[in-house]
Amino acid sequence: MQANHPDLEKFRLRPVDHTDLFGIFMGVHAITNTVMLLHTTVGCKFKTQMHLVDHDWFSESHNQRLWTGVDDVRLIQGSGKRLLQFATTWYERRHPELFVVTTNAAIELSAFDVEAAVQELQATLPCPVILLKAPGHEGSYQRGYRRFIEAICELVDWDVKPQEKRVSLVGYLFDRFEMDHAANLSELRRLLLAAGLEPGVNLLEGRKLGVLANVAKSQIIGVLPVAKTMISTFEKLPDRKVVSLDLPIGLNGTAQFLRTLVAAAGGNLDELETVIDREMARAVPLIAHGARRLKGTRVAIFQDTPTAIALAAFLWELDCEVPLVALSETEPVDPQVFFDGIERLGVKFANQPVVLSNASRDGGLAEYRRLVEEDPIPVVIGSSLQKAALGAGQAAVIELGYPSVYKHSLFPVPWLGFNGALALVQRLVDALNYAF
Repeated sequence: MQANHPDLEKFRLRPVDHTDLFGIFMGVHAITNTVMLLHTTVGCKFKTQMHLVDHDWFSESHNQRLWTGVDDVRLIQGSGKRLLQFATTWYERRHPELFVVTTNAAIELSAFDVEAAVQELQATLPCPVILLKAPGHEGSYQRGYRRFIEAICELVDWDVKPQEKRVSLVGYLFDRFEMDHAANLSELRRLLLAAGLEPGVNLLEGRKLGVLANVAKSQIIGVLPVAKTMISTFEKLPDRKVVSLDLPIGLNGTAQFLRTLVAAAGGNLDELETVIDREMARAVPLIAHGARRLKGTRVAIFQDTPTAIALAAFLWELDCEVPLVALSETEPVDPQVFFDGIERLGVKFANQPVVLSNASRDGGLAEYRRLVEEDPIPVVIGSSLQKAALGAGQAAVIELGYPSVYKHSLFPVPWLGFNGALALVQRLVDALNYAF
């Protein structure tokens, strides 16, 4: 059978193959002084966490993960005692503010005493202990990250009285401590203050567990796409207003983001339009210099669905063409979700993009190369995977989000908000001209 035979497609690596386990670890990394305790067999250590080490230059994540190394005897007789001994010993060594116990597929085959062991740890250790089962073959890193946020929310005392017009965002994908995320969060705080809202703590944003508990003080819970399935849970909380948000990427995307939050808070929408007009008056003339040079540029997108929607909408604002969108989720996504999303943001492409769902890494790149034969696509917005695959002369790849192992942020450069729109245009112009 030939290597490019279509019957092999389902067996190839997906765009992002990480499962729940990696997403949980990503959440652990986003809360300082938190430790993941992987309850696993000998030789089944969580090696893919090294991908996060490569991704984040600022905060070394390797030492946030421990593993118990259960042998065959304990696997047969019960591994709960090993878990108790290991966690107690390492608490004395590390004194974490949060222990996150995860189990792999092998342990789950005989995990009859693990939950009891975790309950004993919860009763005896001074810090919270949570159990998140995560067989390595299940889920996606986005789902694992969301499950971790759900577990954090269960530790929060939601009975406190929320403060009016205070906003917390839930589902911010904080995947590293570098200055791009610092810039994004700073930009969002700046815009919320300008809109007459009070920025609260976000889940997650690189803060300690005790600080994150202050999310309960926010009246407005803005749910970002990663946490969208949590909306019904938040709606049950008293005295809160819950809104679903698209990512604030680009000019219109950021304006819609602010309008949704201010409307939920009962704020003055006329005053908000004045704020938006002021931001546009500053940003648009600068963006126009780049947009004139970007007009008609064909840009391919290799991203998760919410990010792809927001980026496509901004590229449409810049009068770029988007011939290909390869959605990177592990699980299949109906392409109509993408089209509904860009329609919600007012986008009407003259030529609709080809949208691939659950295509393999090779499958997405093969479609890209097929389209290039028809007309060049000089710029790709993707990740390190596309950067590695598309060498010099094939395309200029803008790394955005995870994984980004070549592009690191030593200086605050956002991609969210109005300042993020300016920065993205700068990156697009630089990519088009190979001006790195």
